[in-house]
Amino acid sequence: MDTEVMEKYKQAGKICADTKNEVLKMIKPGVKILEVAELVDNFIRNSGAKTAFPVNISINEIAAHYTPTVKDETVVSEGDLVKVDIGVHVDGYIGDMAFTYCSKQNPLVECVQKCLDSAIALAKPGTKVSEIGETVETTAKTAGLGVIVNLTGHGLSQYNFHAPPSIPNVKNNSSHVLEDGEVIAIEPFVCKGNGFVKEGGTAEIYRYITDRPVRLTEARKMLELIKENYQSFPFAKRWLSKEFSPIKTALALRQLESAGALENYPPLREMEGRPIAQAEDTVIVSEKPIITTRG
Repeated sequence: MDTEVMEKYKQAGKICADTKNEVLKMIKPGVKILEVAELVDNFIRNSGAKTAFPVNISINEIAAHYTPTVKDETVVSEGDLVKVDIGVHVDGYIGDMAFTYCSKQNPLVECVQKCLDSAIALAKPGTKVSEIGETVETTAKTAGLGVIVNLTGHGLSQYNFHAPPSIPNVKNNSSHVLEDGEVIAIEPFVCKGNGFVKEGGTAEIYRYITDRPVRLTEARKMLELIKENYQSFPFAKRWLSKEFSPIKTALALRQLESAGALENYPPLREMEGRPIAQAEDTVIVSEKPIITTRG
């Protein structure tokens, strides 16, 4: 890997780690998740980087893809499993990391970190992706727990936050072999027994796909703003509130989505309502794996 590229991955990862530390200073029962999201947005921007996706703040049975609405009143409650997924990019080079906050000791939180650490230890040239998945699943089972079967880790490349390879968290038949300098995000999700997630709830996260003709003037203006500010990276609906009224935002997004210019990311919920813990780090594959998101 080019030295300049590696430094940008490391810079993005360090900002992720620093952002996590800022969140941990303020998050506690009674805090609004909107306040957490605003802290994340502002800290990343003030660090000279950009968000790779809106911070996901997903509570209990929600695994991923929940980001606060513009006037979200949701607060952290005692004992909640609060998954905070942070994405940062520097010139398109991405740091992607997640952790689970809980005000009480929780075996799911402890287990998911062990799953992540055991997987990262394998992030060396020559390791098969299938070995990583089997290790994550085995680590969870040893603790008497399971994983979310249909959520995976993934590769990272410039301006691509979900690049190949997919990295399942269960035993699998992937033939992909890791190569030196490859960048991957390892991302286990743990619950009581193997589980599955499905989409449920209103999407607050969108992403630009392609230009499409649309009728509303506001929709055309919005599409240009999205392309200029976020490029191919996901964005939060609440970020548009400074430029457009809530009604115009809703109408424009609906038209852009219907036209195929945007895609959305609804929240992902565990199908049986079981609470979930998540942990994630970005790793540069090497004989000694380089974890960029631990500062």
